[in-house]
Amino acid sequence: MKVRVGIIGLPNVGKSTLFNALAQKALAHAANFPFCTIEPNVAPIAVPDEHQGQLQAFADLARAVPATIEWVDIAGLAKGASRGEGLGNKFLGTARDCDALCHVVRAFEDPETVHVDGRVDPATDAEVVNIELLLADLAHAERRLEKTTCRGEERAALEAVVAALREGVPARAAGLSTAARLAIKSMGLLTLKPVLYAFNVDEADFSLGRGAARAAAEAALRSVRHRDPRTDASTIVSAQLEADLAELGSEEQAAYLEALGMDAKECLELGLSHRVLPTMVRQLLGLDLVYTGPGVPRENTETVKAHLVRRGSLTAEGLAGRLHGDILRGFVCAEVAPAATLLQHASYSRAKDAGCVRTEGRGYVLAPSDVVLVKWR
Repeated sequence: MKVRVGIIGLPNVGKSTLFNALAQKALAHAANFPFCTIEPNVAPIAVPDEHQGQLQAFADLARAVPATIEWVDIAGLAKGASRGEGLGNKFLGTARDCDALCHVVRAFEDPETVHVDGRVDPATDAEVVNIELLLADLAHAERRLEKTTCRGEERAALEAVVAALREGVPARAAGLSTAARLAIKSMGLLTLKPVLYAFNVDEADFSLGRGAARAAAEAALRSVRHRDPRTDASTIVSAQLEADLAELGSEEQAAYLEALGMDAKECLELGLSHRVLPTMVRQLLGLDLVYTGPGVPRENTETVKAHLVRRGSLTAEGLAGRLHGDILRGFVCAEVAPAATLLQHASYSRAKDAGCVRTEGRGYVLAPSDVVLVKWR
């Protein structure tokens, strides 16, 4: 399945710099002027995975193919974007095609980096973006309600959304049922999408844990929660620090972080955006990882591959269809074992002998971290 995350925010907040940090290379042009990004930059970013490398070694396979999330660096939003001002139409159209949004909020002072309103205020900046998203959705929903083809579940859902939006409440907090959400899914409502807030601080605040920027970020988050009490996905990043690190070798990275007084091992293995943000998005969207190994025709059979699946939604038959049409048509059964359980044994055959590998049919619903070997003829 393809998962897309749009990186949004005001101009000059560090969106393209964060995108480069995620990609671990300078793919997007980052410059000190508004609307540096016009056409969206896109890159697949690997999802951090605690099991895949171990499974590759366990099965002695030649390579591992990680699951990826596609990140999209979108043009900066400005006041009036909902009315098409600035690059509003391009911004909104690209964002509607995404499954989730990563809202970058500037929380650093730098006289060399222009702020579109002349001053840094994370709470106000976050509000500007959120209001533009809300106004764009309101106009979009009201136009749809004017159509005679809008009826039934769709009309009821949109009427609830419009009532919420007019009160300044995002669509995701309008109390919609699962069926109502599905009825309006094709509209790509921006305020219906889950949001991860990334507060971008400077190198010193990130490395030394100074309180000013972090306090401002927390104040901004409280302001956001006033409209949407369920908002709790947020993190602190230092896009410039991480983009600089991405241009260094591993030994140079460690030396650089240590010079800043940071725990190099902890940062490089756990704490940087290219590991933290994809994991947070996966959790935000309710996605699990499952694994397949050899057996796919016309592909490298010496591969362990990770797959993103929506929790509780994919069956063994559905996974077979993802792998190849021939496997789906010839499906016999699926051998399944949790990755952690499998890795406790010396080999797959030992795990089977110990009774850790189950045989499941077409309707088996995949569980988190399942390792699946599809049998087919």
